[in-house]
Amino acid sequence: MYTALGLRKLSFKSWNPFKIFRDIRNIMKRLKGKNISGNLTGEGIVQGGIIIFDKNGKARYAYREETDLEVPVGDIIAAVRAVNAEYTQS
Repeated sequence: MYTALGLRKLSFKSWNPFKIFRDIRNIMKRLKGKNISGNLTGEGIVQGGIIIFDKNGKARYAYREETDLEVPVGDIIAAVRAVNAEYTQS
């Protein structure tokens, strides 16, 4: 899946150490507020995403993760429903 999403790695939009620290702190606060925890092991700088396939294996929707942005849950649900509707009408 990472190859399909472009094998992207986390990149900083600024090399200002104060901004980097502030951005990381904001991300950690958001995760804590949502009661999300991680083990901080593995490849932490690889960005993933979500790919929705139809029943024939064709990619119908792709979301490429962007650091510090919320996942567009509504868009993902709409994509799943659209793919499901195509096959329940047939």
